[in-house]
Amino acid sequence: MADEATPRPPKKEPEVLTDKSLVLLAQGIGKQDLKGLELAMYLNIPTTTIINCIGEVTESHLTAEDSENDRMSVASKCILLWKGMTAESKTKDRVKGLDRALREIGKPDVADVFMERHQSNQELTNDIFG
Repeated sequence: MADEATPRPPKKEPEVLTDKSLVLLAQGIGKQDLKGLELAMYLNIPTTTIINCIGEVTESHLTAEDSENDRMSVASKCILLWKGMTAESKTKDRVKGLDRALREIGKPDVADVFMERHQSNQELTNDIFG
């Protein structure tokens, strides 16, 4: 009989869900208009939380001509927040949710590469947007 008190080793995080991969994804999406905010909404991050993230990053409008870095920062902050919010969820559900969100914001090509990398257990790289 196995000892039930023996803790299982922590499950290794999929490469596409590492902070590095998620920030790279968020920055690439965040460059494009308000797609980073759209992604956050499709990931079911509460609107007030998204607004708070924006407020922590910038006081300027995210639609201003020179706001690309702010949009990328907000998108990164939101996606890492989503990662924390879903930490107890099954990996399969997290990957499926992010895949669906990418498709909903009109990025099926990015979603395809995301899923390919997940199936190969590889991190995302800059060429995902190339």
